[in-house]
Amino acid sequence: MKNHGHENMRDLMTGKSSLLAVIPSRCAFRRRAGTALLGAVFAVLCTATAWSQNTQVTLGGKITNAAGVPGITVGDVYSMVVYYNPTQAPSSTIGTGEAYYTSYTLNAVVTDKNGNQAFSISTNEKLFVESVTGTSEFISTPCCSATGAGFVLMDNSGTAFTTDALPTALKLASFNNNYAAFGAGAIGSITSVKVVNTSGVMPAFISAGAPDPNGKVPLFNGVAGAGVTNWDVSVPLTILTHGSSYVYNMTLQDVNFNGTCQASFTLTQVQFNKTVTLDSAKDNAFACNPGGVWAWVFGGKAIPNFPGPATLTGTVTYGNQKASTTTTVVLQ
Repeated sequence: MKNHGHENMRDLMTGKSSLLAVIPSRCAFRRRAGTALLGAVFAVLCTATAWSQNTQVTLGGKITNAAGVPGITVGDVYSMVVYYNPTQAPSSTIGTGEAYYTSYTLNAVVTDKNGNQAFSISTNEKLFVESVTGTSEFISTPCCSATGAGFVLMDNSGTAFTTDALPTALKLASFNNNYAAFGAGAIGSITSVKVVNTSGVMPAFISAGAPDPNGKVPLFNGVAGAGVTNWDVSVPLTILTHGSSYVYNMTLQDVNFNGTCQASFTLTQVQFNKTVTLDSAKDNAFACNPGGVWAWVFGGKAIPNFPGPATLTGTVTYGNQKASTTTTVVLQ
């Protein structure tokens, strides 16, 4: 396959061919070109300098025993955030059903009227997950140094977990022995647990814009003298006029997934209580890896004459999972 030159940008507006461009950066990039169903695709492939995390656990409660730790008193409120990649392999195991993990962050703040106190991971502290007969637990150990913090979520019935993998869902009611620790002996209750999972690959946005009759945009790094990498597209529109065609701009970034990805878009509208797909397209599958950033411009069909709101959705399929971003447009 040959690389397409600038003249092929004109074909973008009619959906005849695709271009995969290169964005200058300190990272290493590669250039590819191929045919898409509609529109064009631009990609940047950059190896991440560090692994990324996508599960955030937030624990909350109050101090129940200050144990003389400076700046902490009984009744102080705390918040603790643990952040990790749930797909990481254990750093070590103990037989079957017990695993340690070392790639994570832990930060905590105890709110006190005399000044907030900050805590983090103690030296050699690890996450530990246990799933054996009679015991399920998720803890950080050993803890704690003077500025260290940790937590214990334990289920003595052994039913909270079915595996020793890092959890992506937690319910406080599933555990019967819970507490947080701070510094040299302070203890806090755990009264709330919140888990937020982000996708391994995340679409940043999708927008509709007018096709450029002069074939100048879309264009990467089209602003001379700019100090950052830029993607130059037509102004995003929310009003789409029937009978006119538009291009749909979409970007995504790989957080921590290695494998095969595929980008797609749909334009849907509720008509007479039924969801109707007005337009859609998907690109060929491609290899994606952590740190990679990709951008697409899909050429669209003419907008039908059915005034009212519609939903523009950009989706990335990675492995057997999907992540989407949506925006509302108005047809008139």
